[in-house]
Amino acid sequence: MTPYSTLSMQIPAGLGIGLVYGWVHFWSLRGNVRLMTGDAPVKAFMVQLVRLACVAGVFFLLTRLGPWALLSGALALLPARLAVLRQVKRTSGVSP
Repeated sequence: MTPYSTLSMQIPAGLGIGLVYGWVHFWSLRGNVRLMTGDAPVKAFMVQLVRLACVAGVFFLLTRLGPWALLSGALALLPARLAVLRQVKRTSGVSP
């Protein structure tokens, strides 16, 4: 049994981890796009591989906490994405 075996702990843990990691993940995408459109497409490809490996690692960690942690963590990526998109739009004045 893990310390997060109860449902009341799996959902908040998954939501918290998913929101924080989702924000970091989607915010790093902005820098990756800059690399891709600049002079470093190979570096951008490597950064993208690292980003995807980190997503897999976070999802694996969430599976160790429990099924509800995984589900709520995956669902929390969506509001994190929306928050990053709104923040980018507000700061740049350009639609992302």
